[in-house]
Amino acid sequence: MKLASLGRLTAGIAHEIRNPLGAISHAAQLMEEAPNLEPGDRQMLGIIRRHSRRVNGIIENVLDLSRRRVANADLIELAPWLQEFREDFLQTQDDDCTAANIILKIDPQLPPARFDKSQIEQVMVNLCDNGLRYSEQHSGQRQIGIHAGATNDGKRAYIDVRDLGPGIAPENRSSVFEPFFTTDKAGTGLGLYLARELCEANQAHLSLVEDNKPGCCFRITFAHPGRMI
Repeated sequence: MKLASLGRLTAGIAHEIRNPLGAISHAAQLMEEAPNLEPGDRQMLGIIRRHSRRVNGIIENVLDLSRRRVANADLIELAPWLQEFREDFLQTQDDDCTAANIILKIDPQLPPARFDKSQIEQVMVNLCDNGLRYSEQHSGQRQIGIHAGATNDGKRAYIDVRDLGPGIAPENRSSVFEPFFTTDKAGTGLGLYLARELCEANQAHLSLVEDNKPGCCFRITFAHPGRMI
């Protein structure tokens, strides 16, 4: 029943979001053709276009998830990719009344990872959005940490996203990745489920780190970079 509901949801997403998104993109394109456009306005239109493409990519990923699309993977150096992700993500937070802060730590001699950029970006956005929300609710600070490191054998990379929230109650830890499970009244309970599915489509693994440290930490562990997807 849950998977059938997910199928109906994805069909609704295609209809309910794609149409207004297309109108937004078209309006931005028409505005760019206006004469004597100020540089600041042109920059804002660029942001609209870039994030419209990003939303469309999210829609495609959700729809492809139900069809089990094979990931279009590339070999990625995580340091520059995470720096670019952090910059782009923070741009989407500019309108929030409380500034967001992402502390990025990247270990040296980090092995590359093989994944589909758009799919893993969607996972990261979900984890960061959740982390900032729970950090603010618990500590009053919209702050998270992102740490990229290597497994003990040094052959596989991982990314940790840690918040300043209250953590996850022991009785809920085994259920956080189930579809439609949520402790947030405003949540759908699909975010972490879709995130794990997208990771698995990239031969990566999304897990909850239980290390008794403050807050909540989710880890994406990538496959060996020599392994083809």
